[in-house]
Amino acid sequence: LLVEEGFEYICDWVLDDQPVVLKTRTKPIVNIPYTQECNDVAMMLIQHHKATEYHDRAMDQFEQLYHDSAESARVMALVVHPYIMGAPHRAKHFRRVLEKITRRPDVLFWTGEEIYDWYLRERPDALKNMG
Repeated sequence: LLVEEGFEYICDWVLDDQPVVLKTRTKPIVNIPYTQECNDVAMMLIQHHKATEYHDRAMDQFEQLYHDSAESARVMALVVHPYIMGAPHRAKHFRRVLEKITRRPDVLFWTGEEIYDWYLRERPDALKNMG
């Protein structure tokens, strides 16, 4: 249905840390990595973690993906909402994550569309092979 309505990619499946092509009824769609592990709704509102846990989990996730990216690119989603992670007692911990990550070489901050465009440049036949 999403493809039929003109969507080219989604960011909703938590199945990989790299973009993947998903088969649909009509033509394929690209899934951009998403996470529940670094998601403020899950962590703060459902699991009731302290804000420091977001920092710790995000940094552990980043360190592993950064290591893995030596072989091939990885995508790390940080799922945040202003009304949750933007609260003053949480914002400083999210800021610490961003400060640490931005200091590392070869780290990019891209939108879903930028990731999608990069993926198609790197794998121009990705959508054709499943069509």
